[in-house]
Amino acid sequence: MRKICCRWSRLFIAGSTQATCRHGVSGAAIGSALRATSSNWTLPRGRPHGYRIEMASKPLRDSDVRQAAYGRLLVHAQACPDTLVIDELGLDHGACRIDIAVINGHIRGLEIKAEADTLDRLPHQVAAYGEVVDKASLIVAPRHLEAALTIIPDWWGVVVVDRGTHSGVNFRRIRAERVNRAVEPVILARLLWRPEAQAILRELGVPERDLRAPREALYQRIVSEMPLRRLAHTVRETLKSRLVWRDQPQPS
Repeated sequence: MRKICCRWSRLFIAGSTQATCRHGVSGAAIGSALRATSSNWTLPRGRPHGYRIEMASKPLRDSDVRQAAYGRLLVHAQACPDTLVIDELGLDHGACRIDIAVINGHIRGLEIKAEADTLDRLPHQVAAYGEVVDKASLIVAPRHLEAALTIIPDWWGVVVVDRGTHSGVNFRRIRAERVNRAVEPVILARLLWRPEAQAILRELGVPERDLRAPREALYQRIVSEMPLRRLAHTVRETLKSRLVWRDQPQPS
């Protein structure tokens, strides 16, 4: 888990501006991705050229892509104090997990589908993301691209990841993110731990006897007391202020 800047998405390479297909991605962009074209990424300043991740010819794994994403897409943004990134953020009490969650003025989810992955769980993941995140991007290997575009909604961004000519990991954006307008307030509230939900309700003046109600009742009470915009802000700020995640102290 690390703190990063809200401007991380500016690091993505602009996609093609040619006519788009029904998935919001140009035919040229898909063809280019399927041919595993090289990207225009430059290495972060101050990094030795040997930083490029070297791997054998085996398929890219989730861990390969995740390491490259931290080292290439997010590295320039780590100084922002008001933004948090965390791996494997649980949704709906762990029913689904966001591969990399970026939390600042939005909750953004990054889902990785590397060469060694399958798309079997993607429909369920898309539904779970759609109940909570404001924006999402799929980081996908070329072999999964066409099938994935039939599964993800048009508000998801798409970033193609492949191996470069020198065995590095390349990223290329082919579709920008849009805002999700279908967040479910109760599912969003379930990101809170019980003590956090109780503290929020206490600040709202809810009597102490009511704070002993079952956890789900607390979430329902929060939703009834707050409009969605305020709820979303409160959840984001609570997540960013946590000192402990999964029994591990938050890095300073």
